[in-house]
Amino acid sequence: MDDQKLGLAAFRERIKVSRESSPHHWEASRKCMVPETLQTMLPALLQHIQKAPLDSSLRDRLVDALQQFSKPIGNKEGNKILKELTGFPPSKAVRALMVWGLLVDGGSKKNPEELSGAQWEEIIRNASNPYDALRHTATPSLLDVGAGDLSFEQELVDHYVPYFRTQRTPLTLHAFDRLMPGSRVGGVYHKNLDRERYLQSFPPEELRFKFCGGMGLETFSKSKGKLSRYTVSTCHAPANPTFAYEPSRLAPEIIHAHLQSSRGNYHQSRYEGEPVLEVSHQGRTLTFPDWKFDILGPLALLRFMAERSGVSILSAIDDEVFWEVLSQLLADDRFRPINEIFTKALLPEIFGEVYAELSTMAVGERIDLSEMANLRNLMPFAGATKEDGQMSCRFRYVEIRRGAVLDGVPSSFTARQFSRMHEESTPWWVILVTD
Repeated sequence: MDDQKLGLAAFRERIKVSRESSPHHWEASRKCMVPETLQTMLPALLQHIQKAPLDSSLRDRLVDALQQFSKPIGNKEGNKILKELTGFPPSKAVRALMVWGLLVDGGSKKNPEELSGAQWEEIIRNASNPYDALRHTATPSLLDVGAGDLSFEQELVDHYVPYFRTQRTPLTLHAFDRLMPGSRVGGVYHKNLDRERYLQSFPPEELRFKFCGGMGLETFSKSKGKLSRYTVSTCHAPANPTFAYEPSRLAPEIIHAHLQSSRGNYHQSRYEGEPVLEVSHQGRTLTFPDWKFDILGPLALLRFMAERSGVSILSAIDDEVFWEVLSQLLADDRFRPINEIFTKALLPEIFGEVYAELSTMAVGERIDLSEMANLRNLMPFAGATKEDGQMSCRFRYVEIRRGAVLDGVPSSFTARQFSRMHEESTPWWVILVTD
């Protein structure tokens, strides 16, 4: 059969043959109809149709019908067109198209749109804006860890949705934050309701946005509605002290003593019936969420992000968190002295030439970390249990950048506050590509 100009009759025959000759793929396509999977697969199917050797009017009608199918409330006209074009009722029509477009003709990859680590590395090396990785997949998706007031989400959407609109491709944007909605502590770092309403106002064929409050790394891992894999995961200004001290090298009593000497005495209390943490600092009593001084360490954050995306972006990282993260990425154990807090006085001694070179970086400059020291061949969370089996992980590429806000790159509320924090050093970015 001539594939150059498939008309309706030839196309229906091809769909029928693909289904009947691939019973295993047809059965597997049932799983593709689960909403979370469907929202990932449909854009890839649409892209395949756009490139397939089809009659132009057939192609346009298929695309329109599938876009109508993807809407929360089905469209009768779209369903009618799907049956006319494929010979199957709507849901079976979509399954048959997936068998033809993604599972058979589209190749044997489990995730046809997912790129290799080498491909992501090349993309990041050539990108001034690391979030442009979203442009290189048929199903762009991003997970924001600790989303705060949703400033970043609004900037990201305003930056990318106009582009994806022209590609007829929806952006999936999921975000969560540990602050509990309605809590009396947390102040400006709570989600901004106007921004949330703005993000929710987009049609699902342009933006699929979801925010969860009162959720940490562990609770998000057990939540419903998440994707199994995102194009990019990001964390802005990773929380200090939560990620500033690694429990695998620092004993709890060492961390506790350091927090008391540097932050002040602290204890659990209640404020208007809500559990809080009170900290006595420079003659003032400061009130925080009760989990503020819970220590997870950078390995927990790196593991969480590596499990969920090929590209991980940590932005606006303060000095304490940055050097602790860095110590876990480098191969030599001398960068991870046991029970030694990374004070400013000790950093040059522990990190040597790495410290000397990084300290001279100008704002906006970028460096391949592996050019200064060897990266760990395998992260120590290798073998951590994932939902679908065992995971071993290596970061094949780690890029360091300097600055809070980078030109042309969407930023968070916290990143924009660094210019007012005169006692803070210029923050860092760490961009990682998982192998």
